Amino acid sequence: MQFLKDNIKKNIYQAAIEEFSVKGFLKTKMQDIAKRAGISVGLTYSYYHNKEDLFAAIVGPIYREIIEPMQNDDRRELERGNPNNLFEQELEFILKLFEHKREILLMLFDLSRGTRYEKSKDEIIKNIKVHIKRQLAHKIDRRKFKVNEEFYHILANNFVEGLLEIARHYRGSGWAKNMLHLLMHQYYYGVSGLRQ
Repeated sequence: MQFLKDNIKKNIYQAAIEEFSVKGFLKTKMQDIAKRAGISVGLTYSYYHNKEDLFAAIVGPIYREIIEPMQNDDRRELERGNPNNLFEQELEFILKLFEHKREILLMLFDLSRGTRYEKSKDEIIKNIKVHIKRQLAHKIDRRKFKVNEEFYHILANNFVEGLLEIARHYRGSGWAKNMLHLLMHQYYYGVSGLRQ
């Protein structure tokens, strides 16, 4: 009996991913999810209270997986210690997301309008902005450049959009690894770091 319940829940979850990833949260109906899962709408509601709870069950874990390390003080200590280690760790983390959870990542960022996650991209950009500002604080020649908060926001936004473009146009793990390596190398070391 428990196996059957777990199987039904898994079918609902997978059907919801397929529906949300095509239509987004606002245009997806629970009836469509139930039909794709091969069950009645009433049975769907016995597993998930409503459409937003189902969406949250899918995207919530990946949101936490991304945001929590950004807010962790231990990670900030690592950043101050060895940027090469952090570079490799972040590259590996993002590659795993792209290989196993890319569809859900794109749902979170591109298709969550109308949910409590619709501002998740802004939150992640805000956290990356703090990181960039901290990394560049002592490296910018303030006699030459007048830097303000908007500049850091633009850099963070560009980085996140770069990641999303790689996810949207994914052509396999080798391609993604190369693109991510180029993007992250540029992010950590600047465009001049890409020259021989």
